[in-house]
Amino acid sequence: MHLVSTITWLSFGLLAATQSPPTLTVEKNVAGAVIPGSVYLAPYGMPGAAPYVFSPTGSTVFSGLGKTGQGAVHNFHPCTYNKTEHFCLWKGTVTNGYGNGDALVLNQQFRVIKTLPNVDFHEFKLKQSLNPTNGQVTDTALLTSYTSVQRDLSAFGIPSETSQGWVIDCNVRAVDLSSGRTVFDWSSLDHVPLNESLVLPTGAIGGLTQQFAWDYFHMSSVDRLSSGDYIVSSRHTSTIYRVSGKDGSIIWRLGGKASAFTLQGFKFSSQHDVRVIRDEGDILILSLFDNAYNSFTPPQGDPSGKIIELNVAAQTARLLRQYNPPQAGLQASDGGSLMILPKGNVCIGWGSVPYVTEQTPDGQLVYAARFGGIGSSAFSYRAFKAPFRGITPARRA
Repeated sequence: MHLVSTITWLSFGLLAATQSPPTLTVEKNVAGAVIPGSVYLAPYGMPGAAPYVFSPTGSTVFSGLGKTGQGAVHNFHPCTYNKTEHFCLWKGTVTNGYGNGDALVLNQQFRVIKTLPNVDFHEFKLKQSLNPTNGQVTDTALLTSYTSVQRDLSAFGIPSETSQGWVIDCNVRAVDLSSGRTVFDWSSLDHVPLNESLVLPTGAIGGLTQQFAWDYFHMSSVDRLSSGDYIVSSRHTSTIYRVSGKDGSIIWRLGGKASAFTLQGFKFSSQHDVRVIRDEGDILILSLFDNAYNSFTPPQGDPSGKIIELNVAAQTARLLRQYNPPQAGLQASDGGSLMILPKGNVCIGWGSVPYVTEQTPDGQLVYAARFGGIGSSAFSYRAFKAPFRGITPARRA
């Protein structure tokens, strides 16, 4: 992958006169129980869509409004690059639930120092690894992309007499940021059969044309284990895959139609943001945002954050903690995230429900803030909480 490293300001367009920043309305903030830090959001589907940093009380710490031009911004968060804190975000266009654009690494002055072009927004995460030989730290970007390809879909009701149907191939790439070299490349169609999908071709993903290709897999996150294997989440198969970092083969599946694990007293579906919390050989702890809904199939319950423990040898999975939504009856059809904070608290972004919350390890709600109306089109793909160390023009003055 060619990396563009020209340093430019994060400024791609002019602010429309009718736009104004969204308001973060804090509904609950328990003093002494919340973890210090700022809230990182990239609201979308509403006026003033842009990357923002808010204080816990709802005041604006940083506004990207008018600095990112046209198109969507997703996954805005602090990240580590070259052993120092930077900011990462994705900017581009979104069509039928997936995107094409640029993954950007910004320095603390919000100058773009790395651009990874032609990627989707569902994952952009920087991972660090230590070379034991020379002691050098390597920064690797985990990225996703969606590509429409033709396949025989007659088994799924797509006529094939005159032409083949269209299906989306979800790809994972790991890119060494120092060299631009792709060190891992994985295709869902090469490893996951179409019949694992729980979302059949219909409507906007009908599979009849390239524009409306069947999104059979819908990759929703990627993480990497210490072994070099990858954890890949698919919301349209409701499955979490462990993928070999050596040859791309699937080592095991959690959830979905072909789970290698027995789920003990819990379930999940249409999930997002699956993260490796602890990796201790046969014991693996993961966090995830359980959407329990995807707009195409009936809801499977309320959305929630979950932390689960896998015993790989025994092939069992058990629920360690569950974090329920700030209101009953909410449906989070898209997006969502769970971030582990110090002292075991969690920050949860509720995806298509425009809420960000913080809860204690026992599930007590200690912070809740809303940036749009319930039932509106406003959402933030992910939400983060961390100290803000950016240098804005006001702080430079």
